[in-house]
Amino acid sequence: MVATVEIIEKNGAGGTETVKTSGTVRFKNADNATVDTNNPLVIPTSPGFDYSFKKWLRAKVTAPPDVQISNLKAYSDGGGFGTGIAVYAAAITAYATPAEADATDLDSPSLYADLFGYTAGSPLSLGAGPFAPESPADSPYDDPIGDHLVLFMTVAETATQGALTPETLTVAYDEI
Repeated sequence: MVATVEIIEKNGAGGTETVKTSGTVRFKNADNATVDTNNPLVIPTSPGFDYSFKKWLRAKVTAPPDVQISNLKAYSDGGGFGTGIAVYAAAITAYATPAEADATDLDSPSLYADLFGYTAGSPLSLGAGPFAPESPADSPYDDPIGDHLVLFMTVAETATQGALTPETLTVAYDEI
């Protein structure tokens, strides 16, 4: 049987889940999964950055594979949002209540890196696996797999005002 895998966004202290498979993740100054124009990031008037809240995404298997899923990874098309806007990514094992990112997150280049540097040829690993179905199978089946993909956006004073053109994030895996 072919697995069904959803991408979920987790928010709040309890990790409330919202399905984002083929959906939109909006970076903003609030910890919620709502795609709206409330709590926008603001272009600073002097040198510095406005930081979004961190977005915690995770793969969740809702219909198990026959054998296993492995090599869970995430990547972008390598494009980006343009001058003054960056998105950073990290693979993190344990969930934490999303908080607004800050300069200390950028002081950890071994943890967070430019999302647009991760491409199909050089993806961010979210876990090698293998991730196999439990026995007996859960009913309903809803197992999270791999690390969380944690993302945040920065906006610098050099950014241009206005809505951004959407970018695509791909989460891929091998299945047998």
